[in-house]
Amino acid sequence: EEKVLRLRPRWLAVAGVTAYRVAFGDKKAKIGPQTRTIGDTRIWALPNPSGLNAHWTLTTMAEEYGRLRAAAEANG
Repeated sequence: EEKVLRLRPRWLAVAGVTAYRVAFGDKKAKIGPQTRTIGDTRIWALPNPSGLNAHWTLTTMAEEYGRLRAAAEANG
């Protein structure tokens, strides 16, 4: 959090919803934009590109990463 507050990015991307859940103590989090922020920084939980994450195909992962890109471009 200290680094995010100091660098103040518009978005923080977390690779893996499980990583997000553990880091932020949010057991019900889902892939996508989160309601929680760090200062003014929005947070997006992305699917983990690990091969163990088989229910996400390359296409569906690319779509989700594209959603973050579109949100970042739309919000400056």
